[in-house]
Amino acid sequence: MINNNKVKTVFYINKEDKDLVKSQCDLLQIKPSFFIRNAVLEKLKKPVFEVECVKIDTKIYISQLMKIGVNLNQIAKKLNSNAKFMIADQKEVLDNIKLITEHILEIKSQL
Repeated sequence: MINNNKVKTVFYINKEDKDLVKSQCDLLQIKPSFFIRNAVLEKLKKPVFEVECVKIDTKIYISQLMKIGVNLNQIAKKLNSNAKFMIADQKEVLDNIKLITEHILEIKSQL
């Protein structure tokens, strides 16, 4: 058995904080234990993990966000025009909203 002098530590946090930690770990693709250990050690000025900042071209993302805004405005205009919607139109609008949400999440993950 390998003895690496690690000691188990247990602590409690509320559900909202746990969800926040989990979402950050999913974003960084690391385990929560590693994330928490690094956060504590970082406070003690001994980080074990450095997050690399990815250089991105914000102009591309801004233009994509503007396109998404235009799509949302078109959807809102159609919804507010008192026009009768066919079920196919409603499905198309919901599909567009789902695509917009996915694009926003993709852009957010890149920032």
